[in-house]
Amino acid sequence: MERRKALRTIGFGTTAITVTPAVVGMLQSCQSKNNTFIPIHFSKDQFSVLSKLMDLIIPETNIPGAIQLNLPEFLDGFIGAIFNANAKENIAKGLDCFIAVALEDSAKDSASSFSTEDLDSQLVKYLKADQKQQQIWKKKKLAYSIAVKKDISLDPPVKAIAHSFLLELRSLTINAFKTNELIGESVLAYLPIPGQYRGCVDLNETTGGKAWSL
Repeated sequence: MERRKALRTIGFGTTAITVTPAVVGMLQSCQSKNNTFIPIHFSKDQFSVLSKLMDLIIPETNIPGAIQLNLPEFLDGFIGAIFNANAKENIAKGLDCFIAVALEDSAKDSASSFSTEDLDSQLVKYLKADQKQQQIWKKKKLAYSIAVKKDISLDPPVKAIAHSFLLELRSLTINAFKTNELIGESVLAYLPIPGQYRGCVDLNETTGGKAWSL
């Protein structure tokens, strides 16, 4: 999966990270690695899986990846501080459904036993699925979201929810990456003092094909 190339073509039409003073504070607090980090929103096993997935989505290459930039730590704080109760519940349920299907497919006994290959195969399964299958999952997820409001005892469509979770996680990971100070100033096209505005220009000519920093 050539994830770095894909980053150039993915826009902000998905889950965006709003840069508020609280978010800026979290970004700054996550600049240095903390080996004793204790997640706020996720359990230890959930955070471990989340971190491995984010590392697969944006791995380290010639520039830092999700782990080196402490994006999992930032995302845990962002969800805890910014998401409302319903959104927090949904992303936690999504992660649990993902873990459930990954355990079944890998025949592992616990989330702590997942290998990189186990998780990467799930990313391929859900994010590389054909459009027809992805639409089926989206419709099942939507139907469940409506029906469960009337009957909370309904069994969730775990694969559909796992798919929805991975879409959201990919979006959050990419936006956290683009919001990171190091990436914004050293990797993306960065202009600390905005000058003349020019609309509808060729990005390859103006920035060498780089997206603009937030």
